[in-house]
Amino acid sequence: MGASGRDRVPLPKGFNAWVLTSVVTELGTGVLAFALTWVASGYGPHLAAWVFTLTVLPAVLLGLLGGAVADRFGPRRVMLACTLAFVLIGSGIALAVAVWSAAPPVLLAAAVLIGSAAAFYRPAVGVFPRLFVPERSLGTAMARSGMAGQLARTIAPPLGGILIGIISLSGVALLDVLGCLIMLIALLAIRPPRRGDHLPDPVSVRGIVDGVRAARTTPGVPALLTGVSLMAGAVIPSVLLGIPLAARERGWTAAEAGLIESGWIAGGLLTSAVFAWRGIANRVWTPMVIGPCVVALGLIVLAVSADWRVGLAATALVGAGVVVFTAHVFPVYVLLAPASKVSRFQSLLIVVQQAPQVIVNPLIGLIVGLLGTGAMIAAASVIAVGASFVVGRDRTLQAFRSE
Repeated sequence: MGASGRDRVPLPKGFNAWVLTSVVTELGTGVLAFALTWVASGYGPHLAAWVFTLTVLPAVLLGLLGGAVADRFGPRRVMLACTLAFVLIGSGIALAVAVWSAAPPVLLAAAVLIGSAAAFYRPAVGVFPRLFVPERSLGTAMARSGMAGQLARTIAPPLGGILIGIISLSGVALLDVLGCLIMLIALLAIRPPRRGDHLPDPVSVRGIVDGVRAARTTPGVPALLTGVSLMAGAVIPSVLLGIPLAARERGWTAAEAGLIESGWIAGGLLTSAVFAWRGIANRVWTPMVIGPCVVALGLIVLAVSADWRVGLAATALVGAGVVVFTAHVFPVYVLLAPASKVSRFQSLLIVVQQAPQVIVNPLIGLIVGLLGTGAMIAAASVIAVGASFVVGRDRTLQAFRSE
């Protein structure tokens, strides 16, 4: 590992406070997202699908602009503005539900507003740890913040299921507002010890194009973006859509399917804890290659498993492989980015993670209908191996060291 227990540099108190606060905020956001989807599902699967899509689509359409804005004004300022926007959106949802009930137009508008604000918020959050720690501690810092987010996303769905039945959608929205207010106070109080370099005109079309061009020509970055895109296209559909479809084919109950889906979160969370404590590997190329292979192995086992317990073990393996890969890819990607373009690079990373869902999801129904769910998941395992191949053959990544 890159940082042992003896030589690990302590992370600043301000950073730890932000990570702790982000758990509360992510939990509120996750509970609200679950509540919106749950209420929408009461109107039928088509509305639920549209609500889910409209929270993702703005990240694809507005993500590059969000990164340019963060490069212009700095990640902290953008996070402050977006957090305030989330407060207003949550308050608006609560008011709209109280006046018009949870009607479909309210749900669709809420999804668009949340997704649009997140398109600006996520690129800034992704580079915020860089303002707190030196380069050799960035992997540990990002692993710790990633683990916090993963913990919140693990708790959010079951908590949302409980709360939506007790305090309704309006109450859940107000809880999200409370979490955002806590984050707003924390961001106002925290002053990162480092400053990023900001250009005066990255928000222009020329500035956005310049960021994309720089990413394309920076050694190692195209391979990382391609690898992340392949992993996202393989894992997300296999877990979020493949597991429910496989459960119906193989006679698993809804509870068993839920446990299987939680397996990949649990596997990822445990692996994140290791990297958050021990730091990432010094020779990052090795885990970048191994991670997708572990994911592929887990997907193959899931594709052929008839017992839900085997499926649970398989998804835990998938989650562990994903984190082995991303815990090394993400900090390396931030370190390779020019300081004045780091947020634009981060927004491009988010776009390549989200875009495959827009392309792949419509094809899944066709593949499953013709060949079955197992064949679809097996095909995803091949795509995951492609990420290992793309990253593994890049000479810049072969030579990169985290310290």
